[in-house]
Amino acid sequence: MAELLVEVESVTKTYRLGGRLARKPPTVAVGGVSVAIAAGESVGVVGESGSGKSTLAGIICGLVRPDSGSVRVAGREVYARRGLDRTIWRTVQMVFQDPYTSLNPAMTVAEIVAEPSRLWHGMDRREADRRALELLDRVGLSAGAAQSRPDSLSGGQRQRASIARALAVSPSLVVLDESVSALDVSVQAQILQLLLDLRRENDLAYMLISHDISVIRLVCDRILVMNGGEVVEELLSAGLTEEAARHPYTRRLLSAVPTMAVDRQG
Repeated sequence: MAELLVEVESVTKTYRLGGRLARKPPTVAVGGVSVAIAAGESVGVVGESGSGKSTLAGIICGLVRPDSGSVRVAGREVYARRGLDRTIWRTVQMVFQDPYTSLNPAMTVAEIVAEPSRLWHGMDRREADRRALELLDRVGLSAGAAQSRPDSLSGGQRQRASIARALAVSPSLVVLDESVSALDVSVQAQILQLLLDLRRENDLAYMLISHDISVIRLVCDRILVMNGGEVVEELLSAGLTEEAARHPYTRRLLSAVPTMAVDRQG
């Protein structure tokens, strides 16, 4: 069995809107969730808006401190008493839903992708620039796009640049939070095929967050279904059907699944 890369045990996160004195009841975004991800595994988390999936992603990536519970990445406690263990960002990288807001508009795409190599791996500028161009070429961006700023690229191109930037750290796990939801279907299929190819080449583990189970099932080995801040069902992607699902919420998600073709085998 592959070594566990991520171990999440009984994490909770509650948001109090308007502060502790507000009359609105607190919102439990994540309630006692436990998740494990093995090295090289691809796990999907699916659920409607407000189900808690993005909060769970943020907790795993060191961006949202849980109220309670334990998060270990590569055997290290992420939220230790002394504070956040920032070294986890060498192991875990996140690709956000909106690449435009997560890419520095004042930098070229090549500069954006080169920066992690200099910060995390100590490369000099020339070496980092060379690696950035290699990564951008691998994700399907031309030299012209590399010298452009994010606002001149299409949504699909910006998402490819975000993936290249994440790969520049050489992570073991890439977390993608609704990273293809804003793209049209044809571009979605291209990005998903790219993710499958990159996983085979780099032995990457993925955690894909989506409201769309048709996206999740194409890329992931295993699917966690979240509803109301809890994992209500866990399923294998292979042979996934409405009949195989036990929870009515999962069956509802499966009842309107469009088809999208990608090559899982290469």
